Amino acid sequence: MKPLMLLIALGVAPMAAAQSADDYRGGWKTDEKSTGGPHTYEFSIRGDQVRGVYCTYCADATTLAFVDGKLGADGLNFVVTHVKADGSTAYQDRATAKFDHGNLIVTGTSGAPKGSGGGKFQWTMIKDSRGPDPLPIPIVMLPPGRNIPLLPGRGGGGGGAPPAPYVQPGPWRQLSQADVVGVWLGFGVGINKQYFIIRRVGNKLRGMVCGRCDNPYTMAALDDFEIQGDTLKFNILHEDWGDYSIPFDKHVTAHIAGNEMRITTSQENLPPTAPKPPAGGGFGSSLLGPIAAEATRENH
Repeated sequence: MKPLMLLIALGVAPMAAAQSADDYRGGWKTDEKSTGGPHTYEFSIRGDQVRGVYCTYCADATTLAFVDGKLGADGLNFVVTHVKADGSTAYQDRATAKFDHGNLIVTGTSGAPKGSGGGKFQWTMIKDSRGPDPLPIPIVMLPPGRNIPLLPGRGGGGGGAPPAPYVQPGPWRQLSQADVVGVWLGFGVGINKQYFIIRRVGNKLRGMVCGRCDNPYTMAALDDFEIQGDTLKFNILHEDWGDYSIPFDKHVTAHIAGNEMRITTSQENLPPTAPKPPAGGGFGSSLLGPIAAEATRENH
């Protein structure tokens, strides 16, 4: 089945007094059996500003589109922009959404071409009942009251020994957008491996990280990209689950050598008891790529 390419702007009927940004933020998905295919949103909300991502088969980077809008007294109002490979706009759709008994009711009109999902639609969107994969640190989730327990610690390097030190594969590249755009893989294998997807949107970069990519709890928008010489910086926008407190931005600093993107992360919401980052910076890991978005079309 061809993935539907849809763009959406949401607005909501007047919210009950008990509703807040926490009722809307984070990941939502449709029941695929009722819509003929998957549709997923990830909403990041800071104040009244809404941004995020939309996708169908989310490991297929060609289905990734980008959310912009506002939160008001009547809920979310936003546009989702579908882009071409060069960053230009393919089309935009507009819609409204209403939080209703734990679901998100989305209605609107898609700007996709006729025969490719264009026209009016209405979806009932749900939170994923599986929740995120557990982490070996305390995390919190939305809706409130869902907590993942602390897992036993894992020794590194075999036999509890520390992991081997990082060895840089070569000189860091002086970066341009062309060096960054594409799909970068890391963190696991099979269905649980993570995809860092970065695309051009006009003259900017935006993206998404997911893994596994069929669960809205295990995805987040990437935004606030900056390139400074050999250094790439961006934020991972944590909304409805994450370590210690939510929402928060995880700050990523990255360098590229060959086909490896080396990233370190930091965040401001860590309590005094949290593990301390290693000397010289935050917690580090490596991604491999970039893979062209079109090469991921079969990831359904």
